[in-house]
Amino acid sequence: MKSNTNYKIGICLLMIIFISLYLISGSLAEIAKASNESIQAKELLNQAEKDILEMASKNIPTLRVNETYGEALQLYSAQIAFEEKGGKADYKLITEDVSKIDLIKKDALEANDELEVFKKDYENANKEVNLSEMQGEYDQIILSFNQERFEDTLVLINKGYDRISEIQSSHTVVNAVYLVTSKTLKKFFIENWMRIIVTLAVVFLLLLIFWNALKRLRMRIKLNNLIMQKKSINELIKKMQGDYFKTKKISETEYNIKLKFYEEFIRDIDRQIMMLREEMFKREKSNLKKK
Repeated sequence: MKSNTNYKIGICLLMIIFISLYLISGSLAEIAKASNESIQAKELLNQAEKDILEMASKNIPTLRVNETYGEALQLYSAQIAFEEKGGKADYKLITEDVSKIDLIKKDALEANDELEVFKKDYENANKEVNLSEMQGEYDQIILSFNQERFEDTLVLINKGYDRISEIQSSHTVVNAVYLVTSKTLKKFFIENWMRIIVTLAVVFLLLLIFWNALKRLRMRIKLNNLIMQKKSINELIKKMQGDYFKTKKISETEYNIKLKFYEEFIRDIDRQIMMLREEMFKREKSNLKKK
């Protein structure tokens, strides 16, 4: 009877041990699985760190990737802590951040190489053709790289090459036109130099002959303009007087200020008219003496 009881007890212990081992093995399997994910995440973070160091070694700005790496590192620490407490960690966001860093690094390295080549091509082209008109576009390319917009840098560099080609083509056309025009003018002067000299001489003689008449005409035109200005100002004074005395549209202060200004303007015009008439009188008197 006692042996039978011991047998049953033994069977129960074996079953308890078996069940415990089963449960423990399952838990260990889950822990092992979670640990593998954390190991993979850590390896990805290590690779991201290497990518950032590679960028820094080439003097490429790394603020953008550093921020993403810092975010991924914080997520990793949080998931590790959660895993240690027996929770099921999720490293998906860390993988996404590391993928972003990888893409940024690839664009950054490509943009860096392309930019170095573009700078040299720009300097060489600038020695042959004046590229000052695309200085703003060149500055935008450099700025996009410094601001870590590497995708934009690649696009802007391609546009920069198109712009350089456009300026070079335009310069070539201008040079061609200049050469043709220069040759044509040179040929024209060679073939017609006698006619040109005779024409210039005639024009010079006509200017000498009619110089006094042109001067008198110019003075008469100036005198008429001054008289018209004086007439216009007097009309303004009359209108202003009506606005003040009749309709009261302006104040006394405004009236006095404007009146003083107009009177000074008229005095200046009268002075110019007097001087002009005096000069005209002297010229007429001088012409009469010559005759």
